[in-house]
Amino acid sequence: MRPAIVIIGGGISGLTAGIAFARNGLRAEIYERAPELGEVGAGVGLWANAFRALESIGLAEEVLQVAGGYTGGGLRRSDGRWLVHQPKEILVERWGSAMATVHRAELQQMLAAQVDPAAIHLGACCTGFTCTAGGVAVEFEDGREVRADLLVGADGVHSVVRSQLFGNAPLRYRGYTAIRAITPAGTVRLPEEASETWGRGCRFGLAPTSGERLTWFATWNAPAGSSAGGTRQDLLRRFGDWHEPIRRVIEATPADSIVRNDIYDRRPSRTWARARVALIGDAIHPMTPDLGQGACQGLVDAVTLAGCVARADDLRAALLSYQRQRWRNAAVTTMIARTMASTGQRHGRFSCVARDAMITALPLPVLLRQLDLVIGRP
Repeated sequence: MRPAIVIIGGGISGLTAGIAFARNGLRAEIYERAPELGEVGAGVGLWANAFRALESIGLAEEVLQVAGGYTGGGLRRSDGRWLVHQPKEILVERWGSAMATVHRAELQQMLAAQVDPAAIHLGACCTGFTCTAGGVAVEFEDGREVRADLLVGADGVHSVVRSQLFGNAPLRYRGYTAIRAITPAGTVRLPEEASETWGRGCRFGLAPTSGERLTWFATWNAPAGSSAGGTRQDLLRRFGDWHEPIRRVIEATPADSIVRNDIYDRRPSRTWARARVALIGDAIHPMTPDLGQGACQGLVDAVTLAGCVARADDLRAALLSYQRQRWRNAAVTTMIARTMASTGQRHGRFSCVARDAMITALPLPVLLRQLDLVIGRP
C-alpha cells in the first residue's frame, strides 16, 4: 500500500519533494502556512549537484531556461582583477554542468506548476505532530488534524517539525549581514560571468539571470540585529568605487526590492529522521550562503528522500538510508561555507592582503578538488 505523505512547507525544498514523490508514483500533500506561494529574495545559485537532482525528476532543462543559461565565475579584487577564475567550460567538463542563477520566486512558481494544485494547501500553519502506533497525526493552527504515514519537515530555518523532533537547537550568528536584490530588466549591461568581489569586511556578488537582469548581494560585518548601513547612500559609500558594474547595479535597483537578513547557520547534525518524520532543506541544515549551496542541498535532499521511500519496503529503513546518504555531504558543505564566510569577511589590512595572495596562488585544480566534496562527481 502506498504511504500517505504530508510535507510541511511549500518552498523550494518542499515543492521539489512533492514533485519527486509524484515522479516515483507516490502522492504527497503539501501544507504551507502562507496564504499564497510567494518567495521573497532575489537570486538562487544552482550548481551541478542541483542540476543532477533536477535531471532525475525531468526538470533540469526547464530550470536552466528560467535561469537563462550556465555561467562561469570566480572571486575578484575590488579593482576587478580575478583572484580565482572558474571558466564555464572547465566546470562543465568536470561536473557535467556549470553554475546558473535563477530568481527565487520564479523557481518556486515553476516548481509549483509541476504539482497537482489540489495537493497544495495554503494558509495551513502547522503547530506540531503526534506519533501514533500507525503513523503521524499532524496538527494545524485552525484545529485540523491530518493523518500520515510519513511527515516531511520542509519548513525552513525555524522549523516547527525540527523543534518538536529534536528540541531547540540554537542558530549561530556568523558576524555579518547581507542584502539581496535584482536589477530591473535592461537597466544594467550584463557581465558574461558571475563574480564575488572581496574587500575588507565586505563583499559584493553579481550574477546574470534571465530577462536581462542581474541578481546581486552585498555583505558587511555588523552586530546582529543592526539596521544601519543598508541604504543606497550607504552602499555607494561602501562599494561605489569598486569595479563596474557595481555602482550602476546599486543605482539601478529600487530600494523597496532589497531584502536584508543577518546570516546564521547551525551545527551540522547526523540525525535527520526519527520514527516516521524526516527533515529536508534548511529545516535540517541551515548554512551560510557563501557557496551558493542552500537551495542546491535542499533539492538533493528532496529527490534523495523520495527515491529512498519509493524503493524501500520498510519506511524506517528508507529514512535511515536517506540519512546515511545525505548527512555527511551537508555537514561538509556547511563547514566549508562557514570557512568561506570567515575568510571573505576578514577586515584587517594585512590579513586581507595575505588572504588575497593565498587565493591567487592557489592552483585551480586544488580549489576544484575542494568543491568536489560539496558538488560531487557525476
